[in-house]
Amino acid sequence: MKIRKLLIPLFLVLFLLAGCGADGGKVSAKDVFKQNSGADIFQYDGFIYSNISELEWFEEEKERHNKHNLLGEIKKQSTSSFGFKDLTATKLSIGTKIYSSSENEKDLGILIVENEGTDLYYMKLLEG
Repeated sequence: MKIRKLLIPLFLVLFLLAGCGADGGKVSAKDVFKQNSGADIFQYDGFIYSNISELEWFEEEKERHNKHNLLGEIKKQSTSSFGFKDLTATKLSIGTKIYSSSENEKDLGILIVENEGTDLYYMKLLEG
């Protein structure tokens, strides 16, 4: 009986830990909306990107990031996590162009969007 009392919580903890890593550390639109229903985000290549253009810590970093390859354009605008998929944005207009900010094609941590003549910077969100 004592073993059963010990095993049940252990299996529950292991189940929860396994579930945390099932999505590869990706943050979903639903996760973001739980924290901030008015978030300025979009999804690209299965990852959520959040606007960091006005964050104080990023001011000095902006100069290091330039537009490189065109990656795509926003196809849909939505504030619902249901059906939020690649090239869907909460605030960016349909047709907004998305660019890489690095010459390295695999470095997609920060993307740049061209919005009404202004460059905005978005950072990939990861769990952890």
